[in-house]
Amino acid sequence: MRTWRTAVAAASMAALAFVGGTSPAAARGAAGDPSPPVTVPEGRGADDHSGSVEAGKAGSDADASAVIRCEGQVQRPHNSTHVPGTVNVVVTVSCSAPVPEITTRAALYKNGHLVKQSTLRTQRNTRSAQNNAAVRCSPGNYRGWMYFKVVFPPGYRPPTASANGLGQEVALTC
Repeated sequence: MRTWRTAVAAASMAALAFVGGTSPAAARGAAGDPSPPVTVPEGRGADDHSGSVEAGKAGSDADASAVIRCEGQVQRPHNSTHVPGTVNVVVTVSCSAPVPEITTRAALYKNGHLVKQSTLRTQRNTRSAQNNAAVRCSPGNYRGWMYFKVVFPPGYRPPTASANGLGQEVALTC
């Protein structure tokens, strides 16, 4: 029975990948908890500090006002002024119009290795959102990472979209 269920689940995931353009791995990740990689991904440059997503209202291809665009930004890691002795990174998302929901996650790398990730934070009925990650300061090279997912208003396609990005690496002393 268990083997049969596993086979049916695998076939369903393969059908989803074929019909919806989503790989089985991506489909599993979409429902899960989006976490940063353990180490900074290779080939991701310092200019990769934001991501963007957008959605448009059905039937309004020519109407630019019917498109909502959301931009993510990873700010530079810095010595915190709010909590002395810590390093902090802030991530922000800004949308061109209010959306029902924005979910964010921030992470902080030190010398290329993940040292902290925030919880997922969901903000509702807004056009902007932010999150942060902080660790006790020790000298090193720090870099921020972000994930964000936007739920667009009814009638917009796609109904949801997500992106992630890395911030600039910064050398910090304590």
